[in-house]
Amino acid sequence: MNRAPLLLASAVLLAPLTALAMPVAPAAVLQSDDALKPVASRAELPITAVSVYRARAAVTRAANCTLAQGVHELRVGPLPESADLESVQARIGAGGKLLDVKTEIVALPAPSSDNPRIQQALVAVSMARSDLAEVMRRISNNDAAQKTIDSIAAKVAGDASAALGGALDPQKLSAQLSFISSERDRLTTERLIFETSRKSAEGKLAAAERELAKAGGAPPAERYALVTVAVPEGGSVPVALTYLVGNAAWKPAYTVRGDPMAGTLTIEFDAVVKQATGEDWSDVALVVSTAQPTRAANPRDIGPIYVDAFDPNEPRTVEVPATTMPPGAPAVAAPAEAGDVRMARKASMEIESLSRDAEVGGSGAAVEYRLPRTFSAPSDANGEQRTRVANISGKPTFTLVARPLVESDVFMRGRLTNESGFILLPGQARVYLGSDSIGTAALGEIAVGGEIELWFGKEPGVTVKRELVAKKASESGVFSKSKGIDREYRISLTNTLPRAVEVEVWDRAPVTRNEQVKVELTGVAPALAADAKFLKDERPQGLLKWVLPLPARADGKEAAPVAISWKTRVVWPEGMYLSGDAD
Repeated sequence: MNRAPLLLASAVLLAPLTALAMPVAPAAVLQSDDALKPVASRAELPITAVSVYRARAAVTRAANCTLAQGVHELRVGPLPESADLESVQARIGAGGKLLDVKTEIVALPAPSSDNPRIQQALVAVSMARSDLAEVMRRISNNDAAQKTIDSIAAKVAGDASAALGGALDPQKLSAQLSFISSERDRLTTERLIFETSRKSAEGKLAAAERELAKAGGAPPAERYALVTVAVPEGGSVPVALTYLVGNAAWKPAYTVRGDPMAGTLTIEFDAVVKQATGEDWSDVALVVSTAQPTRAANPRDIGPIYVDAFDPNEPRTVEVPATTMPPGAPAVAAPAEAGDVRMARKASMEIESLSRDAEVGGSGAAVEYRLPRTFSAPSDANGEQRTRVANISGKPTFTLVARPLVESDVFMRGRLTNESGFILLPGQARVYLGSDSIGTAALGEIAVGGEIELWFGKEPGVTVKRELVAKKASESGVFSKSKGIDREYRISLTNTLPRAVEVEVWDRAPVTRNEQVKVELTGVAPALAADAKFLKDERPQGLLKWVLPLPARADGKEAAPVAISWKTRVVWPEGMYLSGDAD
């Protein structure tokens, strides 16, 4: 069993509290024969610290116990039903020595708990069970009465049959049949009432059991930890007990507040804790740890577009590299039927699917956050407590981003370097721009020193429009003919804001992966961005990026649009089909 999570909680084990250990027999002066015999004591150790993980928690009870000279067996508990008894560990401070730690389950005649909510739920469950048992007893009696009436009816029918043609008393038979009929009607009506009562009692019992489960209720048994301690000299001995419990978890939650006009961006990093362990946590030292454990505010990304060509008259088998072939996948062959464009395109799509990179996922090293304040949370399956972990701020950069190929609006992006010393874990963030709620966004894991990218929704003061100005197909060559497609594009941006802004504009041009296909990009105005990251990472994929300043709209005048234009030409050999081409 991995006990590492318990060691994390042990950093706050020995709190300056005093618990009264109640020895069964006085131990002020011990004889030599008594020195090795443990003295049973009840140690009241309050919960002082909790380390919450993604699906469990390590609970620490600690206090200073006044113990006489000798050997003591301290009984700590009762522990909640969610406690993992195999995980129990103890630590003893100065003045004592730990000899043994074991656990014990004591059966009780009725469930017991120190939690008032659990006690109330247990009473409700007990009453509901008693009511249901009473209803079932009455139903059983009704069944027995029904069987008795059936027996009487059979006896009357037998006697009447035997008396036919002889001494049959019609009045007596009529009275017997009337009695049987009326009793059956009475028992049937009674049974319907009992069935209604049964359903009601079962519903009340289920509701009471649900309330007990929500409170983290315990079964009719008490669970204890028995800590054996040797005390060379009497006095105050620090004692701490740590154990794992289920029904506890936490998750990160963020509130992002951006203000481009003030140039500020703040991330409020909170921990949302839920627990139904059966124990209330009151003013405890809290550690939250990850020990390996609606409306979009951002535009969609632009992906690269790849063009290729193939000769449908040339039968061939496409070899997929072994590193991209899934285990057991068959080889994919290009269709050999001449002129079957649909089949050729299907084969190309299958080949593209096989060679696509797998998605990479994972998480970083385990981190923990120790809160600088005490924390309280009742045992409640439906409740949750939110507490602040950190406020993260710095010098952000705000940029307007336009991707008119996939979005008709301009979006606001904020970037901030995480210099807080806190690793940000994946979670949902509520995003505010000034005092306006923008919506929610997913925040990924951000290491210390990493860049945080956040989106703040649309900027209605800046508009963008993308046009395919011209498209023309052509043929060229005398002996070696080729086909071509020429396109001309224009993007127009208009700033209606009373201030100048800078917009990052993205689009794309085709990329060839076949040496027989040629792609040209011409007439680009203004020039593309020249930053190193773009030239290294995005430009080889055919993505286009401009950083375009837009002047402020002059008072009383209509805003003038600013244009971007470029042309593309794709050429491939005649007799081959072009795949992946799009406007």
